[in-house]
Amino acid sequence: MKTESAILIADVRKTLRRVVDEASEQNVLLAALAEWLFNKQSTSALAAAAEKAANAKGGERSSLAVAVLGFSNAIGPRSESSAMAFDQHLNWLIGRPNFGTGGEPSNVLVDPAIFLGVIVGAHAALDNTQQKKFDTWARSACKDAWGISGDSGWQRGLLQILGQAIGATDLPTGNISPSWLRAALCGRSLAVINDTEVTDVLKEALAGTTEVSEPFEAVFRLAAIGWATERAMDFNLGAMTVADVARVLENLSMVFLRWVWEEKPRTSRRGALPRKWHIENEYHVQSLVHTALKPIFPSLEEEKYLAATGTYQPRADLCISALQLVIELKYWYRGDKAKDLIEQIAADLSLYLRPDSPYRQVIAVIWDEAARTEEHPELKRGLAGLSGMADVILLSRPSLMENDTVAKIKIMPRNSKKS
Repeated sequence: MKTESAILIADVRKTLRRVVDEASEQNVLLAALAEWLFNKQSTSALAAAAEKAANAKGGERSSLAVAVLGFSNAIGPRSESSAMAFDQHLNWLIGRPNFGTGGEPSNVLVDPAIFLGVIVGAHAALDNTQQKKFDTWARSACKDAWGISGDSGWQRGLLQILGQAIGATDLPTGNISPSWLRAALCGRSLAVINDTEVTDVLKEALAGTTEVSEPFEAVFRLAAIGWATERAMDFNLGAMTVADVARVLENLSMVFLRWVWEEKPRTSRRGALPRKWHIENEYHVQSLVHTALKPIFPSLEEEKYLAATGTYQPRADLCISALQLVIELKYWYRGDKAKDLIEQIAADLSLYLRPDSPYRQVIAVIWDEAARTEEHPELKRGLAGLSGMADVILLSRPSLMENDTVAKIKIMPRNSKKS
């Protein structure tokens, strides 16, 4: 990065930070949002504000107080009392109508920053049963908020991001949120940014910042600039994209340079036995991929159940929710045809990427037991044409496994995929 560019970025950051710091002294919601956005430990000022919100009774309760409690609970370890206070205030909020008797909207509908704090707190505190109840209310509130939001710039974009996070289906599908806003929330697992957008994020976040006086816009722009500069200059795990996941998986075959496949014990220690790490089925492939990705993506989940289709409930092998990504694993047995494999994966994609699914892309990782490298280009072309297929990774069985594997593994039918 050029020196003059670095100076410009430093100046803009200083300007935005001053706007945020000055306003935070009087705006507890902004202070709570900033601490959550930058993943800071809760300060004494925020702790005092959260305690005041927790002790609010009757007419002192407000949706703003719920949002402050939500951010505070999501920042760090929650005490039992703070968790209980948030639950009580959240139940109060959910039990209220979204519109008053005179038709006036509640603050949750009017201010997406408040809505953000409520959603963040709920996702950090609620169990699965409570979460379902909350999401039902939140989707309804999001629909109402969208109906009154009008053309409100980045606020409308934030509302769309929140709608996507809670699975609201009543909002327009076209992306109206600015790239810098999505980048600001990317590190907090609420939005997704493509690696091709990094330059645009930086340009858009820097543009017109001298006129930015609205502190909430300033704090989001500040977070976006931090995300983009870290991505441009440093290896930042929090800024990794779907393309980065694919690059890691592309290099997975390199691990076989040190794979355990011993013909005799490697040590002379008494009782030592030769060891061999077989990969004989899809479970083994899943363990291999999980081992490679989990240290890089701690939020990686496995065996994730998705929305049911009729009586069938699909289960995704591996998922990274922050990237809206499913990693589909297949074991290509000897005797199976590439055509059948394409049909299986196409059927899986139709279930994983339904409109009501929180996932938008799939990477297919295929273990080729027969090392049919001559068929790989055609298989990749067939799968790459599927809607939502981000990449296709083919791993051929290493030659070191040949002797034992061919002798031991029977030809399996193509429908032997784990249920």
